[in-house]
Order: sequence, then C-alpha cells, then structure tokens
Amino acid sequence: MRISEKNLLRLAEYARRGRVVVFDTETTGCTSYDEICQIAAVEYVCGARARTFARYICPTCEMNPFAEMVHGLSMDFLSEHGLAPEEAMREFFAFVGEDVLLVAHNATFDMRMVRQECRKFDLTFAPRGLETCDTLALSRRLRPNLPSHKLSYLIGALGIDGVNSHDALDDALACAGVFFAFVGQEIAEPALY
Repeated sequence: MRISEKNLLRLAEYARRGRVVVFDTETTGCTSYDEICQIAAVEYVCGARARTFARYICPTCEMNPFAEMVHGLSMDFLSEHGLAPEEAMREFFAFVGEDVLLVAHNATFDMRMVRQECRKFDLTFAPRGLETCDTLALSRRLRPNLPSHKLSYLIGALGIDGVNSHDALDDALACAGVFFAFVGQEIAEPALY
C-alpha cells in the first residue's frame, strides 16, 4: 500500500477495527536462490493481540555463513527442528487468511522471499482482501528526519518494548509496536481466559 494521506487513514482504520497480521522472515541469504528458514507472525484484531505463529523451516539450499551469523540458525538446528518448506508455508498462508492487512518491516524483501518460496515449491498465495504495509516506508514517510529507519533504531526512538533480535517472532512483535505507534494506536493486551 502506498503511503498517502488517504492510505494513512485506512491503516489507522485497520488498526482500530480490522485484522492486522505482522510478520517477519529469516532467510538463508538474500539472493534469488535463497529460502526462508524461519517465519513468524502476530495477529491483531481491533488492535488486540489475538494469536501468534512461528515456524522453523528446513531449507533445501545451503545456508549463507553471513546469514547464519545474523540469525544464528544452523542447518543442523533447522534439520532437527524445521518443517518442510511446503508445510510451513501452507500453515503460514492459513494463519494469514483473508481480508487482512499484512505488515512487515522492509516488506519488499519479505514478500519477495514469500513469492520465491511459492515459485520454488509450487504454492499459491493470493488471499482475497489482502492489503500490505511496509513499516520501513511508513517510517521514511512519517519521520523523514530520523537518522535511521532500521527496526532496531525505531524501537528505541519510539519507546517501544521489544527487541530486534533477528528471531522472526521477536522482530514481528517489534514491528507491530512500530506499526501501531505510527498509526496512533495502543496495542491492547491479549485477553486472559
């Protein structure tokens, strides 16, 4: 979604009354040959955290050593704890569902990786009513004078609880904090039953 004045109002409306899924990926690298090795998402309904999703994925390609240094996920760990790519991605697609605002920090990268997985493993991801939002673009639009728009910087600059640990779930939660701060909404705590 392009960050215009009209779309900022739509984002705020999603935050207040709609369904928002914030997600993040960790990957084996950044090329067109690389794959997702961890994917996580957090669902918010009317601004309240509803559910979380996190899966390790056993990639079919090699791990770039630099990527492993960033996120700490080794091929041995992923072989033991990861799902097959097709299974993990189908579960993620089911979690996202339809009629949703899908949010990520540097969404261009994360969505490119999702599309690569779809092509490589013959999967389809075309939910009805999908809108996307990139908190990196949102930050650049709303706070152009910040010295950095990295997630780790924004957490501190906006006073958000959370960490940018390069664990997909931690980063999705941090990204959610950034998104809700930018659209002027407090995140409601999950209901305890």
